[in-house]
This record gives sequence, C-alpha cells and structure tokens, in this order.
Amino acid sequence: MVLSDDIRARVRSYIQHQATKSREAIVDLVRTSQTKYVDVISSVPDELTTKQPGPDEWSIRQLTLHVITAEGGVARLVAATGRGTDVTTGDRVLGMSQDDDGRPFAQLVDELRRLNAGMLDAIRDLPDPPQTSITPLHPFFGPLTCLEWAVFQRVHDEDHIQHANKILDAVRG
Repeated sequence: MVLSDDIRARVRSYIQHQATKSREAIVDLVRTSQTKYVDVISSVPDELTTKQPGPDEWSIRQLTLHVITAEGGVARLVAATGRGTDVTTGDRVLGMSQDDDGRPFAQLVDELRRLNAGMLDAIRDLPDPPQTSITPLHPFFGPLTCLEWAVFQRVHDEDHIQHANKILDAVRG
C-alpha cells in the first residue's frame, strides 16, 4: 500500500488529535468501527467468504483473518506499552495474517467479537495516566503512543470496512 505524504500526515494528525480525547471517547471511536466491520461481514454466506475478486486479492475470509491478527497485536501493544513495557513489534509484515485453520466463518466472526471486546478492555484498563513515553513504530504513521495505537485501530477498521464492501460488491456480481 502506498500512501502519499499528504494522506499520511492527515491520518497521523487525526490519530494524534483523537488520542487526546477521554478514554471513553477513544473506546467509543474504536467500538463504532469494530461494530461496523462486524456488521459488514457477519451475514456473508459461507460460499462467498472465500471468493476472491481477483487472483491477487483477498477474500472476505482472508481479510477477516488479517483483521483478527492485527487487532490482537494492537491490543497487546496498547496494554503493554500503556503500562511501561517496551515491546518489540518484531518484523511486522504489512498484511500479516494468522494461518487459516479452516474453521467455519461464523467462528472467525465470534473470535473477532471476542478480540473486539478485549481491545476495548485494553483501552479501558490502561493506568491513569497511561505511560506514553514508549512509542512503537507504525510502518506508515511512525512512532505512536498506546493511546495513538488505540485510535489507529479505528483507522485500520475503517480502511477494512471499505475493503470488505469492495470485495463483496465484486464477488456478489
């Protein structure tokens, strides 16, 4: 994914601004985007979840596996850095995703719902004030505090809501 410097700066500014809001306001931002993503994917028939719009494009199932993997990582990062634990994000790979174990799509949606709740808990359970001197590097938006990473989750979800709708438009014909 290529982002222009202008878009990158605007999104970073948005993340930084939203991260100055109250904890509950950040929770509401994230909850809203989580709910929208689940609403888009939860009623997709099983036969459509594996259809790809093109040979090198993700299916809804692949996209959801990515969302699950990424959100789990962000929640752990928020919780750890907000308590002053410096975590290594390792060699984060854009588009990283857990392996597909073949379980029914409905189970993936249930797992995502559990992770969504865990992400909200991670934000709510941060100390007051949270540690903000540890700023793991995001590949597009640079160093982010725990609260900025929490807001990034909203940005990530919103991006994938659009992505999911495009996939569904293409595979539904």
